Amino acid sequence: MKPLLFWFTLASSLIADITEKQLKTLQIVRDVARTIPDFRGETYENTLSAICLTESSAGTHVIGDYEQGIHITKASLGAMQIQVQTARHVAALTPTLKYLLSYSDQRLASLLLTDIKLSATIAAHYLVRLKKSRKKYFHMVSGYNGGFSNHRYFKRVMKNYAYVEKLVKEGLIR
Repeated sequence: MKPLLFWFTLASSLIADITEKQLKTLQIVRDVARTIPDFRGETYENTLSAICLTESSAGTHVIGDYEQGIHITKASLGAMQIQVQTARHVAALTPTLKYLLSYSDQRLASLLLTDIKLSATIAAHYLVRLKKSRKKYFHMVSGYNGGFSNHRYFKRVMKNYAYVEKLVKEGLIR
């Protein structure tokens, strides 16, 4: 098989593996990301979509970092895998999200698990704050997963970023 045909076949088979539900999740994430620009007016819909794929396989795995005996509010939750403490931190710094501070940890955890739009909103604000404080794109993306310089995580996100670009090119998401 010729190299170009091999890569086209591989890309087509990967795109065929994504479900309608995952595509819908990615589209919600993208729509939200477009409404939350950074201090330069840039939005991060491809980046946030790639993070969503990396963190939860676009909403397929909505509970992460959870071990028996640990309260669910300490886990990473939802399509964007946000912890309650991170959601509270972002809400405290974001006027439009301050209302979340009045919610109990259990209610906030439930919303992170079930409300993709809210999860994406928190994640987009978090990413914008990371961009402002860390300046470099690599450090911003690394910071989403709790590190300053996380090459392994960044590489996974960039692989999913390329996949997101293919989904856009194929017209499966916009």
